[in-house]
Amino acid sequence: MATNEDGDGGDEGEQGDQDDQGDQQAIPITGEELRETFPRAGARESGDISVLELPGRDAATVPNSDVLRPELAEQLEHDLYTHQAEALEALECGENVCVATSTASGKTRIYALQIARHYLDARGRAAETGGKKGKPNGGEKTGAGAGAAAAPTPTAYVCYPTKALSRDQERELNDFYDDLGLDITVRVYDGDTERGETRRQIREEADVIITNFAGVNTYLHDHDRWARFFSACDLVVIDESHTYTGVHGMHVAWIIRRLKRVLAYYDADPQFVLTSATIGNPGAHSSTLIDDQVTVIDEDGSPTGPRELVLWNPPPLPSEEDGNGAGGKDAVTDRVPATVEAPRLLSHLTYHDAQTLLFTPSRKLAELSVKRAAKHRRDRSQYYTNPDRGSAIEPYHAGHSRRNRHGTEHQLKTGVLDGVASTNALELGINVGEMDATVQLGYPGQRQSFWQQIGRAGRGAKRALSVLVAGHRTLDQYVVNNSEYLLENDVEDAVVDTENDAVFAQHLLCAAAELALDESDAGADGLADRERLERAIEMWRRAGKLTGHLETGVSYTGPPRPQRSISLYATTGEEYTVELADGVDERHDPEMEPLAEERVLRDFHEGAVRLHEGQQYEVCAVDHTTPRPSVTLRPTDVAYYTRTRTDVTVLDAVSEESREIGSFTLHFGRGRVLVYHDAYDEVAIHGGKKQAQQLPTGNPPLSMETQLCWLEVPERVESALVERYRDFSVPELDSDLADTAHLGYAGGLHAAEHATIGVAPLELMVDKRDLGGLATLSIDSHLASAAADENGDDETNTGKDPAPQNIAAAEATVRELAMGLERKPASGWFIYDGIDGGLGFSRAIYENFEAVARRARDLIENCDCGRIDGCPACVMDDQCGNDNQPLHRDAAVDVLDHLLASSGDERNVLESDLLANNGGNGDGSGDGGKHDARDGDDRRPPLFYA
Repeated sequence: MATNEDGDGGDEGEQGDQDDQGDQQAIPITGEELRETFPRAGARESGDISVLELPGRDAATVPNSDVLRPELAEQLEHDLYTHQAEALEALECGENVCVATSTASGKTRIYALQIARHYLDARGRAAETGGKKGKPNGGEKTGAGAGAAAAPTPTAYVCYPTKALSRDQERELNDFYDDLGLDITVRVYDGDTERGETRRQIREEADVIITNFAGVNTYLHDHDRWARFFSACDLVVIDESHTYTGVHGMHVAWIIRRLKRVLAYYDADPQFVLTSATIGNPGAHSSTLIDDQVTVIDEDGSPTGPRELVLWNPPPLPSEEDGNGAGGKDAVTDRVPATVEAPRLLSHLTYHDAQTLLFTPSRKLAELSVKRAAKHRRDRSQYYTNPDRGSAIEPYHAGHSRRNRHGTEHQLKTGVLDGVASTNALELGINVGEMDATVQLGYPGQRQSFWQQIGRAGRGAKRALSVLVAGHRTLDQYVVNNSEYLLENDVEDAVVDTENDAVFAQHLLCAAAELALDESDAGADGLADRERLERAIEMWRRAGKLTGHLETGVSYTGPPRPQRSISLYATTGEEYTVELADGVDERHDPEMEPLAEERVLRDFHEGAVRLHEGQQYEVCAVDHTTPRPSVTLRPTDVAYYTRTRTDVTVLDAVSEESREIGSFTLHFGRGRVLVYHDAYDEVAIHGGKKQAQQLPTGNPPLSMETQLCWLEVPERVESALVERYRDFSVPELDSDLADTAHLGYAGGLHAAEHATIGVAPLELMVDKRDLGGLATLSIDSHLASAAADENGDDETNTGKDPAPQNIAAAEATVRELAMGLERKPASGWFIYDGIDGGLGFSRAIYENFEAVARRARDLIENCDCGRIDGCPACVMDDQCGNDNQPLHRDAAVDVLDHLLASSGDERNVLESDLLANNGGNGDGSGDGGKHDARDGDDRRPPLFYA
């Protein structure tokens, strides 16, 4: 009998006693005890810490014999959870499945058992025919219509997101099949696998191969070496599928399409199993990834123990520590950094016998947190009288050797270690046993990640404690001040999009290099519709990399192995390598991955100072011109960091879709975004004072054809809010703009733009850094129709004109268009994808705009900074090209309130304001205001703010 009944293979620890009542198991320290016993200086505000009690859930099970054949059912120690049984039944019916359930819910067991069922089915067929089940040695081609003479063992391709997880699951799956008495061989095949005979042996003998998509991308070129494995492949597993979003998800979706194409060549038509954290759109996301229908299993039958969730907002810094000082523009109340507070809590919890896992956002912070935890003990020895109690704390991250990582994992499972400070390397399912508590250094960015991390404690029905330590960021402060957000049933949608033509074109070359393109690649069952396919083929034919036509076959004629030129984290193949300056000791090598052009221009321009793994580096050279562009770094130690200013304008925007939100109009489309990372500031590490400003970067402009959405505010709302905030001024602005009547309203649009981008990750699995925005009083001058009117024709030169070489020239173009408009232009703001070709993020925001706006309004309204221009926790953005000027929190709340009232969220709340400020008729046509914002000095200037 199998004695290691893991709930999720190696991923999820032991399934354990399903009748165990976790609420009867006390945890070493409760949330209230943590609040009362944690040493601190000074008094805390009542809202700094909140403790939430989350109830547990009993297991819901199905007898094994109802689903599995006796050879398997009798071997398992525990019954199946209902979602496991449901998934296995769907697989038995030939369906693809996505299992989107909680951490420790037994997802890996589903595909492990499906592989076992296929193995036993093949063995049964071999016995019936008198044949012998075997593993062909690859000398005889068994696919591509050849037909297999023997009955080969079915094979399965299992893709994990990390190498560490692959190795962990290899051990667990092999142990599982050994316990079942099945001769199923599981092997890892990735970049760390020894080349030569070892790889050949795995390809020719393994029943289950574990890999990652970076590997699949390159292995497809040599698919003939994989003929034995591919021809017998009847299952493809995509583990942690929710992680494939954005640019990376886009590439993975195309790699899967190429994989399916090669498998079809070998007459294989496998089912797909995707395992996912709980996300908002598991069906749509999975279907986009694999380009096929998927059955979603999301009713979780696994048990969970009760959990105490502590939302911990670090206290305000004492005045002598608050580097901002009192008063002045930069006087924003600061708090003890989460990077300091979280290690202190780790130390405190382990002292109180709670085995604790601290999640940190970087390798260096994992290392530093261990040191800071020890320092906390030393500095407060009056509280911690036994210095050795709970002091066995170690770091864990991918930078450690495999041997060291496995040692740490084993020490955690066996209780030798009291605590670990880890990156998210331990988030994705590596088996570390049953922890008592987790601490999160900052909100991880998405709810699915949040629940994945806290699920590492309190496995099964055991009680657990989880602490979220908030940073002074928009998302962190929103979450700790809106605890209900974490408990909502609706979670973020995962966004993956295959419409980016640059990414498609790269993978089309790879597909042609693997197998010649033909008619079967066009249409619903092919790579793309015929028009898109023909257009890309023609482009590469002119470039000399493809030859032929679909009717007779299109062959690859470019340099060998185009797969090697693909970066899974960029939309173009061009990447910048990171090098050390001559003469610098190799021990300072940052070992950074290649950088995409967008990130080089923004973060790694000449003169930039970047912190990487705790070491400061100065960018001393950037080479944009060589075939292999590069960034050269040297270590430094200065008292400042650099912040790049980002100036943006939008040109030639074309609306492809639009919808009304009451009297507001929301658009989605495409346009040209010109981004100028043309200046940077040197900012003091302590205190945040700017030591030098507007230093030139020397960067060329970045011109992108990308996806965007934009909101048009109705004139009556604009008129009312211009009137309400006409006395607002910003003395620091140019004199001709400092006192304009529209400045308060423009500051509201600017703040709303920052806030909607800032909270987008609360609704969607997007990275804020992949989005940009522009607030404007003249949306029409950014549209393609304005350029056409100016040119006197109906067509534009979108994407053909060279980008203006500086922001002043670009803004002059927009102002010239604004002055030539015949009608009063609409005001509002744009949100765009910051990647050439788009990512699908702005479309997702377009589709979920009301929810994003609601989050933004709540964030701004509930922030306790008390400043009209806000703070970094609500509306300030450190990438703002206008130095966060002007910003007006109250005006932003009013704009968003009007929008949400229009959507029916808060009907009629502000109608009295509109009536009073528009002469009593509510449509903007009256003359009851004190001023007409279109006359004299109140004439609207064409202002726009990134």
